[in-house]
Amino acid sequence: MLGKKQPHLMCFAVSWPLQAYLKSVGIDTELIEGSCGDAEHYWLRLQDGRILDATADQFNNAGPKVYLGEQPDYYKLNRRAR
Repeated sequence: MLGKKQPHLMCFAVSWPLQAYLKSVGIDTELIEGSCGDAEHYWLRLQDGRILDATADQFNNAGPKVYLGEQPDYYKLNRRAR
């Protein structure tokens, strides 16, 4: 949940400013455009290869709201957005 809103279709709107914030505090990331199942999706990749998905709960309600870790198999890379 994003406040009282569902994270569905909010991945770019959350990931892009999060990337800018992280850069301002010295953490470099790549904005990744990909898919999870049949849905387009955006997330951040850290320099160590882990991913940070601030809207992960839209795909797995039983999982964490924010995911930080190795890229799951169901995350498919389409291209690096930035």
